[in-house]
Amino acid sequence: MKLQKFQMYDAKYFKGLISAENHLGAIFQRQPQKIGGNMVQLLAYNRGKSLEDTLAQFPTLVLESDDEFTWELIGSSARNIQLVEARIGATTIASTDFNIGAGGSSFKLVFGEDWFANGDVIVGEKNEVYPLRILGEASFEGTNAVYTVELMGVNPNGMPGEELVSGKRFSKEFSPVESEGSRKVGDLHFASPLAMRNEFSKLRIQHKVYGSMLKRKLVTPIPVTPVNGGKPQLFPMWMHYVDYQLEAEFSADKNRLLMFARSNRDEWGNYQNVGQSGNVIKQGAGIREQMEVSYTHFYSTFKLKVIEDALYQLSESKLGMDNRTFVMKTGERGAVQFHKACQEIASGWNSFGYLGGNAANPAIIQKVASPLHDNSLSFGYQFTEYKAPNGVTIKVEVDPMYDDKVRNKQYKDGDPSKGVAESYRYDIFFVGNLDGGMGAPNIQIVKIRGYEGDFRGYQSGPFANPFTGAENIQYASTDEDAATVHKMATLGAIVRDPSRCISILPYDLAS
Repeated sequence: MKLQKFQMYDAKYFKGLISAENHLGAIFQRQPQKIGGNMVQLLAYNRGKSLEDTLAQFPTLVLESDDEFTWELIGSSARNIQLVEARIGATTIASTDFNIGAGGSSFKLVFGEDWFANGDVIVGEKNEVYPLRILGEASFEGTNAVYTVELMGVNPNGMPGEELVSGKRFSKEFSPVESEGSRKVGDLHFASPLAMRNEFSKLRIQHKVYGSMLKRKLVTPIPVTPVNGGKPQLFPMWMHYVDYQLEAEFSADKNRLLMFARSNRDEWGNYQNVGQSGNVIKQGAGIREQMEVSYTHFYSTFKLKVIEDALYQLSESKLGMDNRTFVMKTGERGAVQFHKACQEIASGWNSFGYLGGNAANPAIIQKVASPLHDNSLSFGYQFTEYKAPNGVTIKVEVDPMYDDKVRNKQYKDGDPSKGVAESYRYDIFFVGNLDGGMGAPNIQIVKIRGYEGDFRGYQSGPFANPFTGAENIQYASTDEDAATVHKMATLGAIVRDPSRCISILPYDLAS
């Protein structure tokens, strides 16, 4: 890959065992004299805030063993029940019929389950216009429950048949009784728990280095920008860079596992993969797979209304006005797209004097130093948060995984100039708080007690271990003058309630 005509050579890619004479000589040391003391890492992966960093702000869920872990969800017992049919005698009521239930006459409603009780008042779509009172407990026709009902209140003209056709939904209102001598009516409704499960996954990585690399110094130090930004840190020794790469790559492996892993366990409980030892590989489901049953919305043209509609669907009557702040993970292109959508709405406020030219607003034009002019100015701003009606606040956070051009190979509209389609994806992982705001996050990293950290071990020859700096090693594990580092981690992810998650995707990602 050529960056420009002045580039002298391409970046080289390699893996595995590093030879001082071959690899280091070809890549770093045997070069013509360079201008300056630092070599720019071309196409280096610039690590930003990762998924693991995001989840680290919440407590890790620590369990006592590596067995699969289960949890239960209990939904609301307030439900709509679909009507199978309505009948007068043996005749099914049609949409063209009228005066149903006029004069206090009764008729029958058939539902697919026994949900209502004697004395309940139930309502359909026109809930306050045509309330119905159930007369007695249900009788059964196979699995269908049949209720005798009458109109509740003053309805001399009855109700139209179009309100009683198959598919209409009904819910309970209340169960009224007479002032004196009343008998039992109504009953409780319950929602049984929904059982969920996941399990741990184990990751490993290893790398071998010759003992002679212990004090191998690079002619050109390698600059690596710290995760939190700031001045690049110089790595003058090859082993510094090896250690950095080991941590960086293993961290990336863990992030991809947490997000993208697919369970390899079938519906009968069998694992589909066997490792080199002959034992099965157990891989739990990542966050994406656990979210697949959640709300997913697709868009062709992005507008803030797309996000608003999705969030209102979950927050209406469920979340308090003070519990409607949502963090939306996306890529860099998605953040720009969000900014432009906000800008489109904000432009309408200019005529009211709310934007710019006002001491109460941030200065979008600022003075800067430049050799080009004594009075140099900068102009610019970016919307990263949107306050919608009804207490909804949407914040944008960029995750580098969404922009990874190695893993994400599908371009937006098939056009490489628009970046990868994944960069235009928006995920909301935390819709409100669970347990009534008691602080339990919806998504957590799960680890085993005593194994919360990564394991790291070495196989070393008798003379030098470049990873630890040890020399003249008395108890060597191999006769080769080399050392191998091994890392392993056991971890998993839990999405307690997938219905609290939302994914908003461009149509490019529709499967």
